[in-house]
Amino acid sequence: MSIKLLVPVDVIIDSREDAKHPEFKSMLTREGLRVAVQALQAGDFLLLAPPSRQSILVERKSVDDFANSIRDNRVWEQSRLLKEAARVDGHKPLILIEGSLEDLEVYRDWKIQSILRVLDTIILELEIPVLFTPSKEATIAWIVAKSKSLGKTDKRVVRMRVERKPMSIEERILYVAEGLVGPTIARRLLQRFKTLRSIANASIYELMSVEGVGEKRAQEIYALFNTEWREQVE
Repeated sequence: MSIKLLVPVDVIIDSREDAKHPEFKSMLTREGLRVAVQALQAGDFLLLAPPSRQSILVERKSVDDFANSIRDNRVWEQSRLLKEAARVDGHKPLILIEGSLEDLEVYRDWKIQSILRVLDTIILELEIPVLFTPSKEATIAWIVAKSKSLGKTDKRVVRMRVERKPMSIEERILYVAEGLVGPTIARRLLQRFKTLRSIANASIYELMSVEGVGEKRAQEIYALFNTEWREQVE
């Protein structure tokens, strides 16, 4: 399925992001950018570039959003989707985090080294750059400056993919494992145990035989496969 825009555009805002933060469109428009709202397969902003340069697909997260995605392991799925969507359409992926990591230490009592380990996996292993801004206003200022630096030569959307190429069974297996433990440990577990069933049936001692899996991580993995699920009543 293809989507075409008939007028030049500098920035596309994902329709879900626009519904939550309509101020972005008005602020970017006020700064002289040509803005469209469209459903993006992944990411919150697409900064369009002329044919000679690469457009930038931006996933914006507040520090709290980032922390929540780490806590429930969504960070790996979201990063993978962002990278794949950017690859398919020839964009550069970028994760933009708004706020200070220090807040997670002060208000959530998180260890900074744990957060930095997630960041270094995203940057070094998934090869997705991460940019920090102190506030929403700074995010807007960066989008404006970056979009203008990309050039305004008749930028328009010719095609945006909405469908996703079906994953192979091997990619789906890795996808499930990464959602549980992140990309590095997922590959090591699959190299050691070969199947998801074998990982699920492994003992804590067997899980600890995998490089990078200590007793605490092994207990967490074991609990995921052996704890009875109960629906939470709010």
